[in-house]
This record gives sequence, C-alpha cells and structure tokens, in this order.
Amino acid sequence: MFGIGVLVSISFRISVPIQEPWKAPAEADTIKSPLVFTPEVIRSGEKLFSTYCVSCHGKNGLGDGSPGKFTPPPANFHSDRVADQKDGALFWKLTNGRGRSMPSYKAIFSSEQRWQLIAYVRQFAKQGSSANSNLVTDFSKFRIDVKSPGNYFPLPRKVNNVYRSEAQYYMADTVVKGLTRPWSMVFLPDNRFLVAQRDGKLVQMRGGQPVGVIENTMAGLRDIKLHPDFAKNKLVFLSYYIDPAAKTGSGHVLLVRARLQGSKLVDTTTLYKAGPFRGNGEWYGSKIAIDKKGFVYFTIPLKSDRKSAQDLSKQDGKTLRFNDDGTIPADNPFVNTPNALPEIYSYGHRVHEGLTIDPKSGRILSTEFGELGGDELNEIKAGANFGWPAVSFSLEYNGAVISESPYNEGMEPPLHHYAIAPGDVAVLYSDRYPGWNGNIFIAGLAAKLVHRAVFKNNVFSHDERLLENIGRVRDVKVGPDGFLYALTEDTGLIVRLLPVKKDTISK
Repeated sequence: MFGIGVLVSISFRISVPIQEPWKAPAEADTIKSPLVFTPEVIRSGEKLFSTYCVSCHGKNGLGDGSPGKFTPPPANFHSDRVADQKDGALFWKLTNGRGRSMPSYKAIFSSEQRWQLIAYVRQFAKQGSSANSNLVTDFSKFRIDVKSPGNYFPLPRKVNNVYRSEAQYYMADTVVKGLTRPWSMVFLPDNRFLVAQRDGKLVQMRGGQPVGVIENTMAGLRDIKLHPDFAKNKLVFLSYYIDPAAKTGSGHVLLVRARLQGSKLVDTTTLYKAGPFRGNGEWYGSKIAIDKKGFVYFTIPLKSDRKSAQDLSKQDGKTLRFNDDGTIPADNPFVNTPNALPEIYSYGHRVHEGLTIDPKSGRILSTEFGELGGDELNEIKAGANFGWPAVSFSLEYNGAVISESPYNEGMEPPLHHYAIAPGDVAVLYSDRYPGWNGNIFIAGLAAKLVHRAVFKNNVFSHDERLLENIGRVRDVKVGPDGFLYALTEDTGLIVRLLPVKKDTISK
C-alpha cells in the first residue's frame, strides 16, 4: 500500500538513483470522501490496515514493515510528505497503484473500504514521528500483584519494565536468557521446565536455572507436548523436521513418542513420518496437541503445491489425528473415504504453526499463516475444510487477489483474522489476570509481539498488541503456576507477563 514518494537514504545515494516522488494528477485533489471520518469509520479502516497493510507499512505506519524489500520503501504515514497530500490524492494512489511497490486495490477493496483506510491512515499524522508506547515511564508506585510465586521461577526483587494494557498492568519479567533458536516449551509436574531448540537440545531448568540437557534427542527438534497422564506414564511427544541430506533431496516431518526417564528419553518410537517435501525446513514446524481422551493432533503445513491442501490423498496442508500409540482412530472423518488418507482430521490449511486445546471447552484452536495479511485463528473440527487456497483473507505477496471472496459455502471461516505471522496459541484461564481471564494469546513472529484476542459470547470483539518489539515470539504458554509466558526465537528469551498493581495512597 501507498508507496508515496519516499526518498532513498543517504547511504544508498551513490549506487541507487533517487526516484522521483510519486505524485497523483492534479485533478485527484478534487476527489472528496462520501464518508465522514467518524470513530466507527476509522475503526473499520484500522481492521483493514492491520490485515493487509502492516506487512509493508508497519504496525505504526512508519514504513518499516518490509525493510529493504522495496525501492522506494513503503510510505511513512507520519511524514509531512504524506500529511500534506489531499485525501483525494491518497484515494487515487490506493485505487491505481504503482506497480510492484504499491499494487492497485481497486479490485480488492470497495470504494467505501478505501475511504475507511484513508480515514485510519490520517490518524498517524496526529501521532507525531514515533509510535505511542504502552511502557509506563514511572513504575516506582507499582507492586507485584502476586500472592504466591509458583515453583518454576522466583519473583523479581523489584518492579521494572511495566506496561499498560487496556485491562491489566503487567511487567515484562525476563526469566530465561541465552537460548539458541528455541521453538517450544513445556512445564513438568516436578517443577522442571523444558525448552526445545532447533539444534536438537532439550534444555531443562529448575528454579529458573539450567540443570542440563535431556539426552537422546536429535537435530531438527520443533514441538514438545506431554501426555495427559504424564505424571503416571512419563510419555512425551515431539516433532522434528529432518532436512534433506543433499540440496536436491527432500525433507520429512516426524511425530515421535518417548518416555522421560530422569534426564533421558527412552523407548523412543516414531509414530508417523510425513513427506518427502521439497526444500529445507528453515521455517517449517509441525505442532502437537493432545486432548483429555489421549487423541494426538498433528499439523502438517503446506510444503508443496498449494492445491495439495485440498487433496485428501496428500499429507500437507492437513491436521492429522492419532491414538496415543500412533494408530488411527476408528472415528476419524475420512477413514471410509476412497483415496483419502485415514489419518486426516481437517484440511485446506496453508501453514498452521500453532495448536492448542482449550482447557475448559476442549476446543482445538490453531493459528495459520496467510500470505500478505490474512493470518487466521481457527477452531479445528472433524472433517472441516478451511478453504486454502480457494478462500482466504490474504493476498498474493505482490498484492494480487487470491480469492474473490474470503467465504464459501462448505468451507470453515476463521474465528479471527489478522497480520502478525503467528506462532503458537494459548487460552488463559487464571485468577492472576482478572483483566485477561478467558482471552486468547497468540505468538507474533514477524510482528514481534504477543497478540491478545478478546471474544464475547464466542464472537471476536477486538485485539491488543502486547510486548511489542520483544523479538520473534514463537511460543506462548500458560504455566501450571497460572502465569503467562512468551518465548522468543531470535533473542532467545522467555518472558513472564507478571501482573503488577498500582498502589493507591489514602489521605
């Protein structure tokens, strides 16, 4: 969106010619909006911007969503260059586009939606040159709002890094540093805490301190989940992506079950092997969820041709379902469907990188990547088709339309769509967070944040961005101690969102 005449930086002027500012024709200035820019109109524009525009223009409209990808770079909506243009000029540019750096949105958005976007974009100029932060500048009057610390990590000695959420004050409490490309985390009932790293190391901690590595894992480690009866049977489930041995080879995805015996994995069994898939697994990861009945759900993101997502004879683009020994449940939806893989539980997925079981309702929730915008939060259902690539809220990376409508009869719509490049997902039920209790939290990779989604009567209400710029958040978990944790894969941190409360002084 809006590649509006941004000059090339000084450091590039020697080798890259300066491109002339993009100007709309003079008659465009006479185009007037049929809409009054009311709060409702601005809110509608914000939803469109958050879905389709943040990947290039950044969440705060600073033009920093795709650094280095486009020349000239996307517009900074805080700049005087944009603020000085008439609404009609912005409407003309949004309608007509400017080639690859700024596609035309005439066929994508209605005229009303284009004006809604402009109404929202105009708000950035009112904010100045930088984004407003929710970081509290004076946290001397805050105290930790915790009655018991739990058994996994000690409480900090003092309050700092306090943030203001719309419903809850919290402190960004870094409890672990120095991890190497971590992917997932899990809490053991004996107060140990495990972190799975891509290099195959399963790091174990106790009391906030590392106490060694679990033996007998292998490289390509991704997800780790415990069996519901882990306290008795000590069973853990892990996923791996095995890269091809040569550049011309293909990779595989493994679902593995093992028994945790002290600091070793024993009785390791491969329950399922998916593939071969082209290319390496740099971004690829399959997620695991296990319900109270012991059924194991396993995601296979799309790795080959996108049409495979609709092909029931292929594994990728699917959610699979197994018994805890790897056998196929007799009531799987496609067991008796000719030419269909009996392990398939749902299909029509692109890349679903998050999977969890709602501990109260038992719903299976999944996060899914779109291409340009259109990331999804889905409720996985038996036999459901989630539509990719026939329906989607996302666009091609060049801005072209993928589907004329994001809805189609017989295809499951998302519970919520957004644009953050999602990691894992968690549902928070904890009396430690009265303002967040029952909300859904999604890890944000490209957006580098934790995404809070609020539902009312099972219908999406609104969302909020937490821990912005903390790093590529790969995993979010609610621990047995009732605290919410976020794991970053690039900065190697685990951050606890610790509730704090502002002291009031009675006179």
